[in-house]
Amino acid sequence: QRYKEIQLGHRFLSLSKDGDNYQEFKQAKDELIKRLKELNFELNQLLHKQTSGIKYDAWQQSHQPFHWFAEFYEIIHDKGGFDVIIGNPPYVEVRQIDYKPRNLKTFETGAVHNMCIERSLQILNIRGNISMIVPLALVCTQRMVIVQNLLEEKRITWYSNFAWRPGKLFENVNRALNIFISNSSDKKQVFNTKYLKWQADTREDLFPNINFIDWNENRNSFWVPKLGNNIEISLLKKVLSAESSISYLITKNSSNRVYYRTTGGLYWKIFTNFSPKFFLKGKESKSSRETSFAVKDKNQDVMCVSLLSSNLFWWWYTVTSNLRDLNPSDIQGFRFPLSILEDNQLLELGKRYLKNLDENSELLTRIQKQTGETQTQSFKISLSKPIIDEIDKVLAEHYGFTDEELDFIINYDIKYRMGKELESESDL
Repeated sequence: QRYKEIQLGHRFLSLSKDGDNYQEFKQAKDELIKRLKELNFELNQLLHKQTSGIKYDAWQQSHQPFHWFAEFYEIIHDKGGFDVIIGNPPYVEVRQIDYKPRNLKTFETGAVHNMCIERSLQILNIRGNISMIVPLALVCTQRMVIVQNLLEEKRITWYSNFAWRPGKLFENVNRALNIFISNSSDKKQVFNTKYLKWQADTREDLFPNINFIDWNENRNSFWVPKLGNNIEISLLKKVLSAESSISYLITKNSSNRVYYRTTGGLYWKIFTNFSPKFFLKGKESKSSRETSFAVKDKNQDVMCVSLLSSNLFWWWYTVTSNLRDLNPSDIQGFRFPLSILEDNQLLELGKRYLKNLDENSELLTRIQKQTGETQTQSFKISLSKPIIDEIDKVLAEHYGFTDEELDFIINYDIKYRMGKELESESDL
């Protein structure tokens, strides 16, 4: 207390002029340091007693205890915690560190940055605010639900979602990121942005033009929708209200299959009813990135290709996923009206698309250190965009989209998708 009084009275400013003041200041500081060491030791002893079979020195080395109560006594004890906490926690998994904080709820998520968020909330005062930069997965993966709940309970939470191509927030971080801000409130409110993309030379315009959308519907999913305007809100409600989903069509035993790649594809996702050609060292093989699922009935494979190759699915995937992998849940959760399965026009468009896709493909040769020479069937999907647009026009009738909503879907992300038409979209 005496050390604090000296600081607040600004007497330390004249220490060089007054030897007594300096001695008093030094004595108060030394006394404070001594008492903090004693308090830390007592707290360490209490914690050490909760373990067994480990000597104190070894325990201290392995656990490296840090006592917020002792180091920030006035803030934790008198004020109930910090007013503001900001950070950029490490993007590593629990398996990559040599200690296991199992007392935290977020330990089960396996991500260290989640535990940093939870611990920060514990030392935040009841009216405090928190903001961090974390991977985009926060708003769109199953294991992050527990973190979403912690951030959103009786708080106003803003999520901003940033792509990593073509521009990125940090030069050496090649992953999509999320910046969240969570403020204390009497009730829960959630605001989110669309998936923000920008060119490097327009970065200065990025933050001034961020727009948040209020989405406070009851969430039965693990994702917070990345929406940018009211049209997208309407589209999402219509898709979610459709009576069926891709999971309804999937079976285990069938020769009718849909093939896709689990990774790659920044601007397009490739779905076919045939296994794309792949050669390893000159011999026909299968790519480790390729997988497939079976559907129940004849022609449902083509119908699935039509649905999943649409601009609408690309929008859905952007709104709901981590945009890093193509997971089964991303596909199976996509909802559609059952009337689509009886639409012969959609079936014919699917066949045209597959034929066009195959005709515009070429074998891409690569030399890789681990696998050697590979040849992969590479698709120029942008050349099939006119057919994809026709697919969306048919889908719009079944979903009940307005002309404005259909126009939005057909042109969604077109600046970046069609801007890459000279490259191999299958590998972007």
